[in-house]
Amino acid sequence: MQYFRILSIFVLAFIISGCVASKQPEKPAWGGSEEWRLKSLEENFLNFKEGMREQNHQIERNHNETTAQIEKLQDRMSEFDNILAELKENQQKMMTMKVEEDITPEGTTEDVVMGGSESSEEKPWMNVPGENTAAAGTVTAGADNEPASSLSGDALYQEGVRLVMNDKPLEARALLNQYLKDNGSSKLAPNALYWIGETFYSEKSFAQSILKFKEVGRRFPKAGKVPDAMLKIGLAYDKLGDRENSVFYLRTLLEDYPKSDPAKIGRSRLREIEG
Repeated sequence: MQYFRILSIFVLAFIISGCVASKQPEKPAWGGSEEWRLKSLEENFLNFKEGMREQNHQIERNHNETTAQIEKLQDRMSEFDNILAELKENQQKMMTMKVEEDITPEGTTEDVVMGGSESSEEKPWMNVPGENTAAAGTVTAGADNEPASSLSGDALYQEGVRLVMNDKPLEARALLNQYLKDNGSSKLAPNALYWIGETFYSEKSFAQSILKFKEVGRRFPKAGKVPDAMLKIGLAYDKLGDRENSVFYLRTLLEDYPKSDPAKIGRSRLREIEG
């Protein structure tokens, strides 16, 4: 009997000790996990700040590079504007010189050859259908005092050219057409035809100007205005957006008349068009 009592006491003590052990708090699985988490968060935050700092630096570098590129583009545009202004000034001077040449005494002017060509060699540039900068500026010589309707011969031609240079294309075209009607085979006929082309060009009627400029070379293949007409055709095609024909005419101008004044302008414009 006493044995059973002792056994019961041992069993009861074992049960009580088990309950006490089960109520004790568990130790953290990671031992100091809170400190580890704080350090990990701090490290992630520092990495984030470093990434943001590097990103800001990259944005600033990109901004500086973009600003530098914009400044370079602006400088190049300024250079192009200066080149264009110089070209316009040179062309205006050349046109003024051409007008003075047109009005030279008859004895110093070479004969005009009507129709045909200088040789049996084909001129492919004659077989293509179009720019020049607008004819502007003023003529140094004043207009004749007598009415335009009473003018004739060279005086009629000179008044027509004066009107072209003073940006009066309609009036100029009427006088020059009248001159051609009355003097179709004169020494100034190819020049008159050329200036008629200029009146259309100044009105931005580039297709019409091309036809007139082509007519200069077709009717008067040896005339001094042929290189000018070829230059105008190339420029007019450029205005019409026809790069292929523009390049074709300008290259032909350089090949056929490499030492002419129009070739100097054509060479510069060709570089611009071809890039």
